[in-house]
Amino acid sequence: MAPIARPAPGDVAVPQGRTATSPDAGPGASGAGARGPGSAVRGLASVGVVALLAATAGLAFDGVFAPAALLPVVGVAAGVPCVLSLLLHGRLPLWGTVPVSVLGWLVAVSATLFRSEAWLGFLPGPAAVRAALLGVRDAGGRLLTTILPAAPDSTAIVLVSFLVWAAALAGAEIALRSRAVMLPALAALPVLAVAVVLGVAGGGSVVPYAAAFAGLTLLLGLVRAARSAGTAAVGVPLLAALVLAAVIAAPALPMASHPYDVRRLVEQPPPRPISGVSALDQVSAWLQNPQRELFTVATPSEANLRLAVLDTFDGVTWTSGAGFVPTGGRVPGQEGGGDPVTQRFTLQKLPGPWLPAADRPTLAKGAGIVVDPATGMLASTQAREGMTYEVTSGIRHYTAEDLRAAAPAADPAALRLPDGPDGRTPPQRARLLAIARRATAGAQNPTQRAARLAAYLRKHAVNDVNSAPGHGYRSIEFFLTESRRGTTEQFAASFALLARAIGLPSRIVVGFRPGSGSGGVRQVRGGDVLAWAEVEFEGIGWVPFYPTPSRTRSGGGGDVAEGAPKQAREIEQAINSDSSEPKPTPTAANRSTPTPAPRPGGSAGPLLWVAVAAAALLAYVLAVLVVPPLRRMRRRRAAAPAARVVGAWRQTVARLRVAGIPVPSDALTAGEVASLAESALGAAAREPLTTLADLANLATFGAAPVDQADADLAWRHFGGVDALVRRQVGLATRIAHRLSPRSLVG
Repeated sequence: MAPIARPAPGDVAVPQGRTATSPDAGPGASGAGARGPGSAVRGLASVGVVALLAATAGLAFDGVFAPAALLPVVGVAAGVPCVLSLLLHGRLPLWGTVPVSVLGWLVAVSATLFRSEAWLGFLPGPAAVRAALLGVRDAGGRLLTTILPAAPDSTAIVLVSFLVWAAALAGAEIALRSRAVMLPALAALPVLAVAVVLGVAGGGSVVPYAAAFAGLTLLLGLVRAARSAGTAAVGVPLLAALVLAAVIAAPALPMASHPYDVRRLVEQPPPRPISGVSALDQVSAWLQNPQRELFTVATPSEANLRLAVLDTFDGVTWTSGAGFVPTGGRVPGQEGGGDPVTQRFTLQKLPGPWLPAADRPTLAKGAGIVVDPATGMLASTQAREGMTYEVTSGIRHYTAEDLRAAAPAADPAALRLPDGPDGRTPPQRARLLAIARRATAGAQNPTQRAARLAAYLRKHAVNDVNSAPGHGYRSIEFFLTESRRGTTEQFAASFALLARAIGLPSRIVVGFRPGSGSGGVRQVRGGDVLAWAEVEFEGIGWVPFYPTPSRTRSGGGGDVAEGAPKQAREIEQAINSDSSEPKPTPTAANRSTPTPAPRPGGSAGPLLWVAVAAAALLAYVLAVLVVPPLRRMRRRRAAAPAARVVGAWRQTVARLRVAGIPVPSDALTAGEVASLAESALGAAAREPLTTLADLANLATFGAAPVDQADADLAWRHFGGVDALVRRQVGLATRIAHRLSPRSLVG
């Protein structure tokens, strides 16, 4: 700013029009309080941006609901209340507009989501109103206990409709009834916050929506504060470019790939157990009726099908500790991945609530399906026979090298061997430990111990489908030491107990071989039932082992695994034949999972630098867009009239620089600055510049009192100078000056 020289005594000029007390009606006037065609266009544009803000916040729920179900709900909820507000503005007061809009929401929800009966032809009936209100009340709890995204037909989406409608209504009314610049955007901010809270556990990312929301907020400020349509038109593509840059760069930021899940702060209700006869107890019954048709599966894969995971042993029977959660399709879990395989099942005579699927499911579509996130088990709460459902699974692959270097996972629950009913250690546990040590003698690593256990059981017992059922301590001891004959039930249970005895965390899986058939559809029967065991390794997860020998080549030195996939047989042979020196136990520093194939585009380093550069550029552009208006607002709303007058003069000096008028930093009085600017802007600038200079001298040196009328007059004259600069200076020059660093300190 050019310095303001102290005037000589008696040389203080009386500003022209100093007694004016009218409010500032210059180019800076904006908001709904103004009248005329420009105000109507501004209000219409503001409401349009409010609708886009509400829609953006609603679409951020795409991690919670499928886009196909979300789009129509958000479109109606964001658009209709804004249209109603525009139609009713000036015709009804606020207390009349709100009930009409609420009634409109009830009509829309009852017609589209609940399909309820109408009352008096078009009004929602009492049942529809009750369903809508209860839906809003209960939706949050249902979504917090559902694996996201929710089912396409979930009525919990009524919560999105309610929030978006309320945000659009509030934002539109604020935009039409107040002069506030950014306040209408705050109405949609809670909707975006709720979407973040509920959607972190779902798919997708909320970052693009947050970037779009920020851009639309700035656009709203531009629409409501811009002095001309030209300014707004220039700002729109600039804001669009900023939002696009943010959307592209944001996913590369470290916090974008691992957002904080606010659900950690919410006490989750426990997953519900599903009762039923243990699948392991049914193995013998299925084997005794081998032609019983259980289900069909249409799939190109020959992978075994998992039915139930049993991880809890009480000394008598194996059961599942699974807790099931409703899902709209997605099956979460770190064990997902691998080669995707799709299967379509049709149930026939399969008892129990469990649903078969290949390996680790990642997506399940069907009525009433619930999942256990820990194991990937599927179950159904619907009728069984004739039910169809579709599953996408990830078939995992391992290599002998990965498994040789693996260490057992730290999972105490998967190592537990219970005491007897009297609290004493049963004698069978000592015998199991002795057998396990004998079977794994000479093994050089944990994986080889597991592989040798499976080979030992296949070689020293016979697969007899007519053997008596049972898998408790006594049954397994009798199987291992006396009868040495059993079904796949005893082989899998023996492996799990022996593995736990020597420190290998284990569990049992009951499932089926892929069945037989042609044309891609396989028939699975009772005789295809198969049980196997899994051992958990750190950094890898649960690895299957097949201890059941073939029915035709079991016992007497035979070592052909019943139902073992080719990959499992090759890996086990490679591990068992390994005679190299023992390898050191891996530490936390050198354990690793299989190295994924490199992705195109190289490492993430360049992406991170690009993201940082884009973020820095975005921060700078936002600063030059936001800081000058905030500085002007602070000067215009200063506490003292004298400070407001000085602020108007400073703003005027900054506008003169935009016009290319040099305002040197050496000593120039305010009058000299006014004369210099007048010669460049013409005679029309004489009165506002001279009056501003005189008011600035009065305010700075206190030669005469300055009041509110003087402050209003100073800012009105600033508006006149600003209008002259805009007429004289081209749009490109004004934009270049606005984007220069000088605008941050003007």
